[in-house]
Amino acid sequence: MDRRRLLAALGPLLVLLGLWIAVMPFSRPLPGGAHFDLGSTPRIGCRSPVIGTFADDRPTGTVFTTPRPMEGDPTDEVEVPCGGRARFRLGLGIVLLTGGIVVRRRTASTGTTT
Repeated sequence: MDRRRLLAALGPLLVLLGLWIAVMPFSRPLPGGAHFDLGSTPRIGCRSPVIGTFADDRPTGTVFTTPRPMEGDPTDEVEVPCGGRARFRLGLGIVLLTGGIVVRRRTASTGTTT
C-alpha cells in the first residue's frame, strides 16, 4: 500500500475517531470500596464531553467505606468531578478531527481520492 492511499484511508478514520471522542459520553471509576468482582469495576457515567466541558458535570455514586465490603456495611455518597476529563477529551477530539480534515484535504488536492 503506497503512502497516498494510506493517508486517504487515514483521513476519514481520524475524523470519525475525533467525533467519537469529543461527543460520546464516558465513564469514570468510582473511588472507594465495592464488591470484588472480576467482571466489573464500579463506574459512574459522565455526560458528553461537549456538555461536561461547559457545564458542571459532577455525578454522585454510592460507595462502601470499608476495604473489603460485605452486605450491610456502611456506604457513603461520593461526588466524581468529570469536567477536567471532559475538557481533555473534547480537546483531543478536536485535534484528531482537525488532523483528519487536513489529511483528507491534502490527499484530495493531490488528486488521490478513494
